[in-house]
Amino acid sequence: MTTQTHLTITDAYAARAGMSRYDFLELEAFASKIDREGYRYAAEHYAPSFEALELRNTADDPQSLRSLYRTHRPAVDAWWEELGGEMACDMHNDHIDESRQRADDACLWGVRCTDGHVVHYSTEEGQKQFVARLTQGKKDRPDSHYRVPEALLHREVPGGKWTTETPVNA
Repeated sequence: MTTQTHLTITDAYAARAGMSRYDFLELEAFASKIDREGYRYAAEHYAPSFEALELRNTADDPQSLRSLYRTHRPAVDAWWEELGGEMACDMHNDHIDESRQRADDACLWGVRCTDGHVVHYSTEEGQKQFVARLTQGKKDRPDSHYRVPEALLHREVPGGKWTTETPVNA
């Protein structure tokens, strides 16, 4: 099967569930977490981040989320069966990468560390707390492998370029 065929199959399952491909794969990722962590833990720590407002509202309500999961779990299992484990796993991993990228893109604050890694934050307060933790950790344990913050970053729009760089020591 080609990748396009896998996308078509996934789109068909999503359409039958009344969801976008992204939302169907978000539900599949949630189901995978349930399989590994149990329902309660998955719901508390890995609730789906749906695109559709109606589904986002469902994810915010514990009873509605459980009902949505129970209703659509057979479709998720059938999707896995039809695609085969290897391709379903590849699509799952690609979706997880995309959802992480979306979450990072939504953040307007960041910290560039001396190793070049950028840590993303949804709030300016979170950004400052992170820098304080790293700075204190490095003071407490100078030989540790703590990342060293180099610059505070900010951008005006989600996914945009970092527009402000303020050295941490400034």
